[in-house]
Amino acid sequence: MSRIVLLVLALLAAGSAHATRELTGTTSGGAYYHIKVPDNWKSGDTLILFQHGLTFEPPGPNPDLGPIESLQLSEGYALAASSYRQRSWALFSAPDDNAELLAVFKQQIGTPGAIIPYGASLGGLVALKLAEDSRFAPVPGVYAACPPAAGSRVWDTAIDLRLSYDAVCKGAGDLPKGDPPYPWAYNLDDIPDHLSDFFDEAQLLQTLVPLNQCTGVNLPASLRNDAMQRRLTELMNVAHISSEKFFVTNAGYATYALSDLVRAPDKLDDLSPFSNIGVDYNDDNINANILRIQGDPFASLYFRWASDFRGRVSPNTKFVSIHTSQDQLVIPANQYVLRQTLPAAQLTSALVNESAPSHCGFTLAEGVAGWEALRAWIATNHQPQVADLQNGCNAAVSAGASGPCRYDAAIPVPGFDSQVRPRQQAGVLPLAIDAGFSGQWFDHDRNGEGISLEILPGNKALLYFFTYPPAGAPGTQAWLTAVGDVVGNGIEFADVQQPALDGAGHLTGTHWGRIGLTFSDCNNGAMRWDGPSQWGSLEVPLSRLTGLQGLPCGTGAQTTQSSGAWFDPAHYGSGFVFEQLSGLQIATIWFGFDGAGNPVWMTGVLGTVDSPLYSGTLAQGAGPHFGSAYDAAQFHLIAQGSLAVQLQCVNGSAQFQAFAGQPGYLSPSLALSRITFPLGVINCNATP
Repeated sequence: MSRIVLLVLALLAAGSAHATRELTGTTSGGAYYHIKVPDNWKSGDTLILFQHGLTFEPPGPNPDLGPIESLQLSEGYALAASSYRQRSWALFSAPDDNAELLAVFKQQIGTPGAIIPYGASLGGLVALKLAEDSRFAPVPGVYAACPPAAGSRVWDTAIDLRLSYDAVCKGAGDLPKGDPPYPWAYNLDDIPDHLSDFFDEAQLLQTLVPLNQCTGVNLPASLRNDAMQRRLTELMNVAHISSEKFFVTNAGYATYALSDLVRAPDKLDDLSPFSNIGVDYNDDNINANILRIQGDPFASLYFRWASDFRGRVSPNTKFVSIHTSQDQLVIPANQYVLRQTLPAAQLTSALVNESAPSHCGFTLAEGVAGWEALRAWIATNHQPQVADLQNGCNAAVSAGASGPCRYDAAIPVPGFDSQVRPRQQAGVLPLAIDAGFSGQWFDHDRNGEGISLEILPGNKALLYFFTYPPAGAPGTQAWLTAVGDVVGNGIEFADVQQPALDGAGHLTGTHWGRIGLTFSDCNNGAMRWDGPSQWGSLEVPLSRLTGLQGLPCGTGAQTTQSSGAWFDPAHYGSGFVFEQLSGLQIATIWFGFDGAGNPVWMTGVLGTVDSPLYSGTLAQGAGPHFGSAYDAAQFHLIAQGSLAVQLQCVNGSAQFQAFAGQPGYLSPSLALSRITFPLGVINCNATP
């Protein structure tokens, strides 16, 4: 008898009587939390973070801890759950909500030794994404039931159905129009309140009256006229839906949930990421009459960053994911995406063979079997197979859990593109973001301001934004910094930090906002920032100013050079960005603070005739103010002093001589240590 079967029999037979502590409340971000802890739990034990599915209800107290709460508590696990601060597609805040929940748990209970994320439907995707987030490490395992693992792409089904509806039902049941440029998206005020259950046909059809006028979907087939039936069949075919109940549910998502996603200020804030240019709907009427739309590239970048599971996880994390075979909301093809994203040795993916469509319609025994399979895998390092889940399910039924057991390894999983029409992502670049994108970038119309970008290993990037304060703010210069994620043809910096010095001269940082970068090729792109109210939001084009020696785009080259971030540990809060332009030149930016604690930066190009010694002049930019009123004509450079540096592997030195009458922001002598090796730059300090 397998270890899974023995575990299930023993644990279910033990019953659920156990003493627990229970905590409820709200986090600083406004989400409700619910925590239960067995009395024998201690710091260093494992915490399960349960993730709930999508709901249109506003966040409420005492979020659910999952369907196998009693079993997991009896096994000695602590459980915690967040309501999330957002309704519907809550992925824009759910990881932060869980981080705040974890902080509460550590403060009130103790520090977990490991965290297991677990959830179903939307919660399954949140669980997957928590495994990629270093705030929750270590994560030995993830249990994801019916997850929309394709992330942002699952919404292509919704936009296709919504736009197809307008093409098919024009004049026969028109839906309300939203504000331009997205007439297909309801305004937020037009979305009914408390649409908690999109599977409640009566509730949905009370609000989606035009849907019934067009298709007669709530009428007996005998009472539908031929035009209604034709339109209903056409729309169900284009959406790959055979169940009329699921058609109504999908229509609810394609109208209300899709509109909330695009319109809500805490989500995409009136920007659409969706495109259907060139999509073939295999329907002459729809192809001829559907509205063709092109998504905003920054909305697409942000949406993908928030929504997509990219598999950037520890090689030690184990995943069990289960799905119902006829799910017509979160289709089983999401398991295909998951299987393409994770190595087979880290993923057990299983389907239950159902006779009628359901969404997450697992029996209790099937759910228990998936959980116990993951526990046994973590404990023994023996990966379970589908047959093991079926055996575990049968054992759970024998111990009293409700069945039946329908795990079936023979069920084929279709490719996602066969079910959801592929499309060109907005502004997608055929060339991956690689080492060739490191360098300085700027907007020609905003000369004197720009970014230094380092592409780092692990699909990460480091950004410095060298600019000026907005009008009315103190100081004459500003700099911001962030570490971000490479996503497709762009980079999302979700936590841009504004540095400052406190009263004791210690460096602090506060969340400033977010910055997105997209690229049309290796030399051109765009930047969007969303900062505090005084700084505002803006999109600007970008052009390359510098590139690293020997690292062109698309080659995967490896070089040894001094490019990267450097600093003197004795002067924490200031540092250098060095970019090796050639054997004879290094582009240099120094950043730090003046005597009054205001941010300052200087730039220059150092030359050499005797490597590794480089020298040149550093100058300070001055004149413009941040934002849409930036006036490049006000920009001018003030030469501040001469810099000489010697850089060797991870150590170096710098000598700065201020010019007469200039403040001399740098110490005259600095002992430098290297912080980063950009992608493509060989780590000369690595152990062979």
